[in-house]
This record gives sequence, structure tokens and C-alpha cells, in this order.
Amino acid sequence: MQTMERPIAVLEQARAPEPPHPRRASALNVFVTIVVCLCSWALLAAPLLQRSAEAGPVGTRRSAALALLRPLVAISDGLLLSGATSSVERALGRDPGGAPGGELILPAFELPPDEIESKATQAAPRGAPDPSETTEPTTREAEGDAPAEERAAPAALRATTHSNKLRVAVIGDSLSQGLGPAIERWMNPSVVRVLSLGRPSTGLSREDYFNWQAGMRQIVEEFRPDLVFVLLGSNDAQAQISRDGTAIPVGSVRWLEGYRERAANLLGEATRAGTHVVWVGIPIVEERQRWDFYRRVNDIYRDTASSDPFGTYVDSWTPFEGRDGGYTAFVRNDRGDLVEVRAPDGVHFTQTGYSFLARMAIRAADQAFGVPEKTVSFRV
Repeated sequence: MQTMERPIAVLEQARAPEPPHPRRASALNVFVTIVVCLCSWALLAAPLLQRSAEAGPVGTRRSAALALLRPLVAISDGLLLSGATSSVERALGRDPGGAPGGELILPAFELPPDEIESKATQAAPRGAPDPSETTEPTTREAEGDAPAEERAAPAALRATTHSNKLRVAVIGDSLSQGLGPAIERWMNPSVVRVLSLGRPSTGLSREDYFNWQAGMRQIVEEFRPDLVFVLLGSNDAQAQISRDGTAIPVGSVRWLEGYRERAANLLGEATRAGTHVVWVGIPIVEERQRWDFYRRVNDIYRDTASSDPFGTYVDSWTPFEGRDGGYTAFVRNDRGDLVEVRAPDGVHFTQTGYSFLARMAIRAADQAFGVPEKTVSFRV
């Protein structure tokens, strides 16, 4: 029996397949594979890289990056790869809109019938004469911006009902993206509708990236807000692009004049329709190199808001200073407890900090325009 088993075992061993040998690729094949992968990645990522470059500071580096990326984006569009990239961005909750800073898309909101009717006529400031009754208007009046001394004092914010809620919008950069939800938490949702419409990396310097003046016009037309909170400027320490495409150096006289004009235009888009505006200044930040610039643009915001009876300014710098006048991440609450209000990046706020800031902004609105009863969940 042993002699029989041994040949059978030998026979089975002989029939067993040999283990596969690993395939070896040549250096040329490896190089080609790497190049193909890099090219595929470049074509897929080209639209995202282009948007990032367009948001960058004006200068040689930005120009060189755009010159390199534009042909890649054209090829990506031709191969329909841009659509795949946009689908992935939407799935991740990002905005792949055609404009560099994305498109401002407002959620569906049904306006009361009287507001829909007034939407078509673009209401003038309360108390202003009917444009159809005036003849040969001046250039300034034709643009809808009457002299400040001729404009009527703003009426208090209207009374609200469940069927006609107070409409509130919060706009600006990433700082406003935290302020919006905080304001909404302090509002009574049964009589108030709050839209948080902030967009990161936006401001007033780079209208080629995102134009907040046009955005405000869209918000007024589609939402007809009663009250708008503005918080932006933390990204604006960069050159503006003039109408002829040249760069205007940040901090120059021409830059300051242009920035002041843009701030006034943004405010005017809202107040011409009778919307009340609370402009929140940039808060103190940890990086001292930014202080001079932020204080300078805060002065512009203060002057701009104060010059319009439908506008008011909120100082968010002083309330968040330390005892020595410097930056601090902690402040004392109403009970005297020390609480953390600033995020680790030294710019943004914690949820507690945004709650503090939201109450400050709402109180400023009440002092300037009178917030209707039952719209706020705390004593203003």
C-alpha cells in the first residue's frame, strides 16, 4: 500500500500548477503610466485649479497660473471631463458654478402678493417721490441715489405675521457664514425667515471673482429682505482690478476711493428698495499685521453706513479686545464666566462667539430701526 500511495502523491504533485511569476514592467511603461495619470488628474482638476487661481492675489503668479490652466480647462471641457468634476463637487456640497466665485442661488421662497407686485416696480426709499412723476431727473437721481439730506427717515421694521414673515438676509465672507446661523438661532422662526448667504473668499476688492453689488441686487429682487446684515472684508487686502484690467495696489489712494465707492454701491442696492442694513465691522484678529488695514476699512464701513438713514454700523472690534487692547480668545459672559469665543485660527469665532456677535448685531438693529416684538428670543 505504501508503494502505491507514493507514486500517486508524486503524480498529484506533478500536476499541481506552478505559482504565477510577478510581471515586471519596464521603466518606459512605468513612466508612461505616471504621465497618463498626471495628465488625467490635471484635466479633471483644471476647473478647480482655475477657480483657485482666479481668487488669488493679482500679480505675475496669478497671470502665469491662468495662462497655463486656461488651455487645460478648454481641453477638459472638450472631453466632457468638467461635467464629471462638477458632479463630484455638487456631491460634496460645493458650488461648481461658472463664475469664479460661484453663483448666488437663493432657496425657494414664496413672497406675499403685495411684495410680488412691488418687486416688479423696484420700490424707491420710503417717502421719496414717485420716479414716474418726476421730469428731467439729474444723473444722481436717475441712478436712484438721492442726496442724503432729501431722503426720508427710515420707518421702523414692519410688523410681522405668520403669513408674512420678517425677511432677513446675512451676506459676506466666511465670517458671515457663522453669523447667519447664529442670528437665525436668536430669531423666532414662526415669524422670521433668515437666509444665510455668505460666501467664503469673497469681499469688495475682487468684483471679478464675486460681485456682491450684483448679489445684493439679486437678493433684493428675489427675496425682498426687510433687514440685511453685512460682514465682510477679511479677504480684501489685495489689489483691485480696474475696468481696463490693470491692478490697483492695495492701500493706495485710488484703491481706497474705489473701495469706498464699492461699499456705497453695495449699501445703496439695499437701501434704495427700503431695506434696512446693519453693517458689522471686522473683529480684531490675532495677526497684528492685519490690524491697520482692517481698521481702515472699518472706518469706511462706519462712514458708509452712517451716511444712509437706512444703514447702521456695529463695532465688533472693541467688544472682543483684551484688557490690554490686544487680541484675546476669551471674554466674560453675562454671568461673569470666562468663555472661549474665538476659533483657533485667530480670525473666526466659536459657536459661543458667534452667538455673542449675533446678539450685538440684533441689538444694533433694534436701536436703529426697532425690531418688532416676538421676533427675537432674548431681551434686546
